[in-house]
Amino acid sequence: MLQITRTFPLTLFVATLLFSGVPAAQEVDNEGHAEASHQGESKHGNEKTDQQEHREEEGAVHLTEVQQNLLDINVSPASSGRANETVRAPVEIMFVPDLVAKVGPLLEAKVSEILVDLGDSVSKGDTIATLNSVALAKVRARMQSLTARKAAAEAEYKRERSLQNQGISSEEEFLSAKARFLTMDAELNAAREELKAYGVSSAQPDTASLASYALKSPINGVLEKMDVMIGQTLSSSDTPFMVVNNRKVWAMIRVSESAIGQLALGDTVRIQLQPGASRAYNGQISWISTQLDETSRTVLARAEIDTPEGYLRPGMFGTAVISAQTNGALPLVPRDAVQTVEGRDVVFVPGEEQGEYKATPVRIGAEANGWIEIRSGLRSGQPVVAKGAFDLMSALTAKNRSASHGH
Repeated sequence: MLQITRTFPLTLFVATLLFSGVPAAQEVDNEGHAEASHQGESKHGNEKTDQQEHREEEGAVHLTEVQQNLLDINVSPASSGRANETVRAPVEIMFVPDLVAKVGPLLEAKVSEILVDLGDSVSKGDTIATLNSVALAKVRARMQSLTARKAAAEAEYKRERSLQNQGISSEEEFLSAKARFLTMDAELNAAREELKAYGVSSAQPDTASLASYALKSPINGVLEKMDVMIGQTLSSSDTPFMVVNNRKVWAMIRVSESAIGQLALGDTVRIQLQPGASRAYNGQISWISTQLDETSRTVLARAEIDTPEGYLRPGMFGTAVISAQTNGALPLVPRDAVQTVEGRDVVFVPGEEQGEYKATPVRIGAEANGWIEIRSGLRSGQPVVAKGAFDLMSALTAKNRSASHGH
C-alpha cells in the first residue's frame, strides 16, 4: 500500500463537500413519525438496491466547474514502460515549421487597411490586410487590354477562315489572322500567370481599383505578429504578418550521451514545464539526431506534442520524462496519481458525467524516478488524473464520512 502524506490546501472546499453531504435536521411531529414509518415499510423491498447504489456512488466524486477550477485537475493518458527505465532530460518548446506562415506581398504595395488584430483566429484564405499596388494595376490593365484584343483577333481569325473556305480570302490573309489570334492568346495567358504568381486570381470579380490587393492567410491559425501600419509601403521581401497554428508543437529534448542507448522512435514522452506550471503534456519521440553536440555531450531528440488549448509556446523550458519501450511494459502514472482510500491503492479516472471522477482500485508495482508501475486496474493510454488526485481523495474521504454519519 502506498503511503502519501500531504496537507490538503483547500480545507474550505472539502468542508463544503462535507456539510453539503449531511442531510439538514428536520422537526418531525408524531404524525410525521407515523408517515416516515409507513414509508420505511413501503421501501423495505428496495433496501438492497439503495445500498448497492450507495456503494457505487461512494467511490466517485462529482465536482462543479467552479470546484474543478479550484482543484486544478489535470487528466492525461497513462504512459507505458517501466519505472526504472525512464530518461529525464531538459526540453525546449518550439513551433512546428510547417505550421508557421510569414505573410507579406509578392510585389511592392502600400497598406490601405488592416482587417485583423494580434491573437485573432484566421482560416486559410482569410484576408488579413488590403494593399494598393501600382505594379498590380499595370498588370491588370494590360490583361484587360489583352482580353479585348484577343476577342477582336479571334473574330477576325474566324472570319478569315470562313472566307477562305468560300474561296474569297487568300491563304496568306488567313494565316496572318491566325498568327495575330495565337499571339494575343499567348500574351493573355502570360498575364494570367503573372497575376497567379502575385497570389491574385485572374477570375476574381472586378474591384473598384485595379491596384487593390488582398493579402490572405495561407494557413489556419492565430495572428502572432503584426509589424505594419496603414500607409506603409511594403516590398516583395517584407513579411510583416505571422500566422501560427499552435495546436501542435515540437519539444526539442537534449539527451545526455550516457542515455542515448535507451532511446528509440515511438518512446512515450511526458513534458513537465518548470516548477510552478500546473500541467504536463504527452507525446512520442518522432526523431533522434545522429549527431552528438561536442560541447554539451548531448543528442537532440524531438517529440510532437498536441496542445488543443494552445498553451505551450516557443521558448518554454521544462523536463522531459522518456519511457523506454520494453517487452514487459506496464502502465505508468506519476507518483501523486496513486492515493490510498480505505486501505486500498486507487487512481482516479474520469466518469461518464461531466465533473465525475471515479476511484479505481489498482495493484501497484515498482516505483522509481517519480513514476509508479500499475500491474492491474488500469490500461496504458487510459485517461487518469495525473495531478489533483490527492485533492479528490480528500474530497471523497470527506464525502464518505458525511454519508456514514447521515446513516
